[in-house]
Amino acid sequence: MPAPASFRRLLVLPVLLLGVVAVPALLPAQSAPALRIGIVDSRVLMQEMPGRAKAESEFALESAKARELVRTATDSLKHAIDELTRDEAELRPQQREAVVMVIRARELALEDMVAQLNLLAQYRLQELQAPLRERLQVAVRTVRAREKLGLVIDLAAGGSVIDADEALNIMPLVLAELRRMPATPPAAPR
Repeated sequence: MPAPASFRRLLVLPVLLLGVVAVPALLPAQSAPALRIGIVDSRVLMQEMPGRAKAESEFALESAKARELVRTATDSLKHAIDELTRDEAELRPQQREAVVMVIRARELALEDMVAQLNLLAQYRLQELQAPLRERLQVAVRTVRAREKLGLVIDLAAGGSVIDADEALNIMPLVLAELRRMPATPPAAPR
């Protein structure tokens, strides 16, 4: 008994799809321009970048001021706890409870201050590093365009490469470009 027409059409579809996929593989290969790739590790480049030390020292100075604020608040809190311990025997229960509540409020305020300072420090570090990252991006684009590379892979951004020719490493070229660039980033070439 012959197969119904709808079933024959279903059989023809996979054969047509196979032909669409297989025919280009059988045709002679057309010469496409070779894709040139460069490899960088932005973590290493950021460590070697001119201007990094200035940004780090500015951040270290600001961090030291924040640590001093925390130390002062911690010392003040510790002093209040020491006073409570020393005077506890002379306090009535209500007075003791009030002092304990004040100390607990100061502890919570200190914890909040530390959390806020940590957030502020993260924001400030990103703010100080932003011009460096912009300069790095401009330098990579400049080297990519000059070397006629089609693609640049950043190992720090998860572009894991198992093995590569060392000639693909364009980090020395990017570093040289960074050293030639002015301190403020110009408009990025596209």
